[in-house]
Amino acid sequence: MQKVSRSFALTVPLLDKRIREPVMITYLLDRLLDSFEDEGEIDNKTRKENMDNVIILFNPELKNEQKLISKIKGKAGHFDGPVKKLVKNTDKLKKCFDILDPKIQDISFRWLNEMNSGMKYYIDQRVNTFSQLNEYCYYVAGTVGGFLTDLLIEVGGIEGENKKVLEKNFVESGLFLQKVNIIRDIKLDIINHRKHYWPLQELGITEEEIIDPAYEDKALEALSKMVDDVKRHSKALVDYYQAIPQEWSGYRKFYSVNNAMGYATLKLVDGNTDLFYGDKKLKIKKTKVLKILAVSEESFLKKAKAVLN
Repeated sequence: MQKVSRSFALTVPLLDKRIREPVMITYLLDRLLDSFEDEGEIDNKTRKENMDNVIILFNPELKNEQKLISKIKGKAGHFDGPVKKLVKNTDKLKKCFDILDPKIQDISFRWLNEMNSGMKYYIDQRVNTFSQLNEYCYYVAGTVGGFLTDLLIEVGGIEGENKKVLEKNFVESGLFLQKVNIIRDIKLDIINHRKHYWPLQELGITEEEIIDPAYEDKALEALSKMVDDVKRHSKALVDYYQAIPQEWSGYRKFYSVNNAMGYATLKLVDGNTDLFYGDKKLKIKKTKVLKILAVSEESFLKKAKAVLN
């Protein structure tokens, strides 16, 4: 976890004990799938085949998986660093998944399968409009919110109005954080010739223009529209948070820390030309992270409500 996602490695330990391990294991499943979707030197057809192999492997009904595990592990050479290690340890991840409660396995697999269907579609598609951006973010991040929400409802026995509010708002929760990351990573994605997810067609700007200082005003205008789009999810974030039962203090902390860091990152990139022309990836400082951890819930609600006002 610490190698493939520093942010979630920081917040998953905050979760209530009853759901901590299922979330950690499912996150690593998602990361494994995501690695085949957009990393390594692999052609698109092979990407999709590898992704489908991951889905087949983690189907709770699968019984004879050794050949499939070997097939997936055999792809580790296409990757470097922590991702390579994750792929090489697919067998261990499978063992961890198999010890989860069968109901939790079903929830995890259902959302992983949904994630896979959308990820595969967007391998061959560009995001040109905000509508497509929303759809893409649903598949890669809204599905994570769906898993977390269904897990919480199942384990916590949540019913009534709280359940309705959680189910109504989990998608926008995922969209918020994913869009913040999409904004922050634009320059690196363009320079490294990887796919990016800014809807440049609707924004009226090209890849070349967005990293060319001669078009600074145009780039800042596009950035402003991207930031405004992210902020529209603030009401859903607050509504979701307020529907989390008080006894789930770990989940409330986990949720508020992640989103408070999202707002801090959004503030850092908003109007910041270093996003386009700087030498380093923009990140919030460690001192800011520590401050958020200390007062996460207050920080999150303050920032979200400030947007709403």
